[in-house]
Amino acid sequence: MKDTPLISVLMAAYNAQDYLDASIKSILSQSFTDFEFIIINDGSTDKTSEILKTYIKQDSRIRILSQKNTGLTVALNKGLKIAKGKYIARQDTDDISYPHRLQKQFNLMETELNIVLCGGNCDNLYPGGLQTVWGWQTDQEIRKSVFFKTPFAHSTAFMRADIAKQLGGYDESFKTSQDMEFWMRFAKIGKISMIQKPVIQRQIFSSSISVKRRWRQFYDALQARWRHNPTHHTLAIYHSLRSLLIGLLPHKIIAFLQTKKQHNSERQKAV
Repeated sequence: MKDTPLISVLMAAYNAQDYLDASIKSILSQSFTDFEFIIINDGSTDKTSEILKTYIKQDSRIRILSQKNTGLTVALNKGLKIAKGKYIARQDTDDISYPHRLQKQFNLMETELNIVLCGGNCDNLYPGGLQTVWGWQTDQEIRKSVFFKTPFAHSTAFMRADIAKQLGGYDESFKTSQDMEFWMRFAKIGKISMIQKPVIQRQIFSSSISVKRRWRQFYDALQARWRHNPTHHTLAIYHSLRSLLIGLLPHKIIAFLQTKKQHNSERQKAV
């Protein structure tokens, strides 16, 4: 591995034995190869550690940091601090990056130097085989919406490392919605863009978000919206309540609403 890779792929793993293997393989098989793969083993108690040991022997681009469990936000910041790349790409343990994901995002960031953060569309896979597409937004739409809702899945994020570090990384007071709050700070200093075609497959599990965690997400998301929208607190409350209520719906209804929204958006853009 080069001492200064162009991209640092950042993953935090906690008890991810069921999905980790496929996720790691999706990064190692990328068409773009000049990267380091930083994996923070965040106090896993299952077979995650054993899986990671097998991969570190196979590929010198992998760097593993094992620690006691601190939670996603702190773990990501530790990875960010040791990252050597010009760019930081996020990858969650239960998501699959498509083969040309890194190449597409690298090309965009190298071409448009005013972009500080790039996300991407993604395919959502629900229990039972339900599938939807997250939905794409133009740069102008992201500029309007980013202070009220996250424009893309966390695992699609691709950011300039110097900017991410200049901003101080993720705010560790946020146990959830840390990406939403971080993107709001990015939006204040530069342009945010999004790859139109899906760059990852995002898996959504029935047990992935407990009721208790939903309330934490509501609190953290409201804090982010409230902090960065000092003159629009009513809208901050509205969007937070709306997200909470949607999150409590059955997956089939969420998938239906998401598909309907996507079709309406595509119809409007085609006019």
